[in-house]
Amino acid sequence: MEELIPKPILFNLWKHHLLFLLSEIDKKQDNRSTEFLKTQMKKIGNSTTDLYTGHMSIHEICDYCISKLKKLHRYRKDVYLKWLNSSPEAYQLIDYPDGSVWILKIGIEKGRHIHIHPGRNVPHTIRVKANILKMAYLANLFAMDNDISPLDIDLINQLRGEILGLSPIKFVTMNQDLGKMIYLFGNKLGTFS
Repeated sequence: MEELIPKPILFNLWKHHLLFLLSEIDKKQDNRSTEFLKTQMKKIGNSTTDLYTGHMSIHEICDYCISKLKKLHRYRKDVYLKWLNSSPEAYQLIDYPDGSVWILKIGIEKGRHIHIHPGRNVPHTIRVKANILKMAYLANLFAMDNDISPLDIDLINQLRGEILGLSPIKFVTMNQDLGKMIYLFGNKLGTFS
């Protein structure tokens, strides 16, 4: 994943980029083992996240950020950190051409001092609980592999138990956050056709 993100950007694609998640599902991977998927799902974390649903590619998002910071003379690490620390919250916002807004924070990984993620309650971004995001990913992944509906409750409960270590649920509806998120993935992937 790091090879997709140019330095000095830090950007967790598993938590924040819908098109990346869809492309991962669409890959015909041989490795669908429980352990492999558990490792992948850990990258999403356990808290609520903001997921970018727009059409900008990873490359476009990163390039725009770098270009904007260079234009603002905020790209160099020392200047960037000073700029962030000038804000009481220690972050800054950048408006993107598609109307989305991105948060810039301090990146803590070596060589990646610019940590970006989509803003909250802004265009092309939805707020989602981590377990719902994981379930939408997994349900659509297995639905594509097995030619079944991603809303199949038996499939969902099997994945919840085996991969996420969660208790079973009785049903999924389109009025619930889980149903809406599974549908968002499935609609774009064609698992509902």
